[in-house]
Amino acid sequence: MDILCIYLSVVAIYVWLDIVDMSWLTGKEIEKQVDLRRIFIEPFNQSQINPNSYDYRLSPEIKVLLTNNVIDGVGCVDPKKEMRFRELIIGKKGKVLLPGWGYLASTIEKFGSDHFASLCTGKSSVGRLFLQNHACAGLIDQGFFGHITLEITVTLPVIVYPRMRIGQIFWFESIGDALLYSGKYMNQNQPLPSQIYKDIEK
Repeated sequence: MDILCIYLSVVAIYVWLDIVDMSWLTGKEIEKQVDLRRIFIEPFNQSQINPNSYDYRLSPEIKVLLTNNVIDGVGCVDPKKEMRFRELIIGKKGKVLLPGWGYLASTIEKFGSDHFASLCTGKSSVGRLFLQNHACAGLIDQGFFGHITLEITVTLPVIVYPRMRIGQIFWFESIGDALLYSGKYMNQNQPLPSQIYKDIEK
């Protein structure tokens, strides 16, 4: 099911970009825009450039989402309350991720651009492990700068390793005047749990 969702998401992106006549940057153009400082990648490694994207790597810090409320005797995640989590470090021997848990991880790289929006997605080789590295938050707004928080789930127990290439990001041109991102996740430098409780009226 996760693989099907990823496939349908990519197909929808292709259709959307075609409908609105937006341009998806090639790998060579990504490198050019980095040189022009219109795309920020730190650290930047030319070997991580793909034909139409850039690979990002997994930082060793992980946060495991925990329940933060009990309703009718059932432990649950309550979006009105601040999130609870347990911190883990991925050692050199790796860490086994288990089905039924939600893991927040982060990219080693810091990304950003005032000129292009971008999308964060998985890699085919990782998807074939039935590891999903973002639940739904794939869009990176223009104006955002920071390390990208990854929402990881697995269908089977899977070992992950620090600095492994776990996904890819691509950039595209948008149409019209941009309202640059200035939200609560700006400049995040570690896996940052949901801040949705700040948006819900109590």
